[in-house]
Amino acid sequence: MVKDRLAELRLKGNVKSDSKTKLDKTDGSLDCGFLDEVSHLLQVITELRDHVNKVEIVQRDILAAPQQDAQLDDQLIQLTRTIRQKAYDVRTALKGFEDDANARAPLLTSTKERVKIMQHASVTRQFVAVMNTYNDIQVEYREKCKDRIRRKLNVAGYSFSEQELEDMLEKKNPEIFTQAIMADTEAAKRSLSDIEARHADIIRLEKSIEELRDLFMAVSLMVDQQSELIDRVEYNVNKAADCVVQAKGKLSSAVQQNKKSRRCKIICIIILIVLAILAIITIASAIGLT
Repeated sequence: MVKDRLAELRLKGNVKSDSKTKLDKTDGSLDCGFLDEVSHLLQVITELRDHVNKVEIVQRDILAAPQQDAQLDDQLIQLTRTIRQKAYDVRTALKGFEDDANARAPLLTSTKERVKIMQHASVTRQFVAVMNTYNDIQVEYREKCKDRIRRKLNVAGYSFSEQELEDMLEKKNPEIFTQAIMADTEAAKRSLSDIEARHADIIRLEKSIEELRDLFMAVSLMVDQQSELIDRVEYNVNKAADCVVQAKGKLSSAVQQNKKSRRCKIICIIILIVLAILAIITIASAIGLT
């Protein structure tokens, strides 16, 4: 049975669908190459989102059709392949950004590097949101295919327990239902054809999830590492801020000390002047008396 392999990733990334997030190009310190790469990734993710929406529509049409529709089946297969390829392309690009960020770790206190990391995290969140949606509709489609197979079997006069049906679906043999039931009428043959088509959908769906398992795990790891990297950025920024505060404190102390020193000098000079005046007055008085 297909597992929801993105459940843990959804929790780790604290993902919220945010299709309106835009690239912030207001920071002139970012190089054009980086901005172009991020813009391209956002465009690919938008295309991914569109393909996922199309998959949901085609799946709905397949389930609404009374019998197997080969054209719809082909559309679903092609969309699944396209999504898989684009997902790997995005994951590869994000991994490149991550490796580059790790290599620039000593520079994480600079505004430019911090903005790059935040842009990377934003793109990753959007990618995870799209893949979460894709995973959800795939799991839902499997259950609906299973229900349709059960109904078709009932119409053909065959009844299987939940476990028996699940065991049959788990098997990769596309002729498992042909071997289990006898299609001796045209209606039964049409039902069998649709059952086999939906079973083939489930087999392809599970194969697709298996192929994307490594990608899901890699993105999950990337989310973890991003959190650590952002924590490091915050630590470095806070550390730099503390250094600035300490430097300001030392400067303020030095200024105060300098003021005190000047005040003492002025007081000493005034005292000396007063003493000199008193000495002059005393001498003058002594001379006058003489």
